[in-house]
Amino acid sequence: MKFDTPLTATLIIAAICVSIFFLESYNYVTREEFGAKSGVMIEQPWRFLTFEFTHDGVYHLVMNLIGLFLAGFLAYELEIRGSVFLAIFLVAGFLTIIPPIVTGAPYVFVGASTGISGLFGAVAVEFRRYRLPSVLMLLLFFFAISGSPMVEALSGSSVAVIETFMHSFGLVLGAGLAFVYDGISPVDVSKMGVKYRIPSARRTH
Repeated sequence: MKFDTPLTATLIIAAICVSIFFLESYNYVTREEFGAKSGVMIEQPWRFLTFEFTHDGVYHLVMNLIGLFLAGFLAYELEIRGSVFLAIFLVAGFLTIIPPIVTGAPYVFVGASTGISGLFGAVAVEFRRYRLPSVLMLLLFFFAISGSPMVEALSGSSVAVIETFMHSFGLVLGAGLAFVYDGISPVDVSKMGVKYRIPSARRTH
């Protein structure tokens, strides 16, 4: 049985998210302790990791789990390795949280959506194997992920503006990571539209 698959990584991420949610429910931890926020990240660097697995309520958790499992299924079909999937989730989440923290945004950030956005960005790039333009897939995922907060942002919600930025930034980061991580090469313009596979991006064990 192969364990280095996106489905395995998905189950690991989901299990951690659910476990932390139950710890929150019984007041063992709080999002104030695990969330990312300005002014404490240097002294408490674990927040760069824990914020992705912490959620603000059942609805927030369930919606992110749905997105996570969808990304995991697509990555499995595209034969992306589980280790790559997990790395993109963690790195995209870490990099996405830096701008609002550095600029002093007055909020506590929690949720897996930044990492999930990165996963969809990576998946969009790998769809080129099926002659689907990466840019088109990125646009589709952008509207699917950021459509709702973008509408709220237009109505003047500062929280929605930040949320839209973070989801969009995560999507772009994931696409970039898919190009450079573990030997995944950028698309050769002369091969655009030609179905081909990148051996280093396949599950090998």
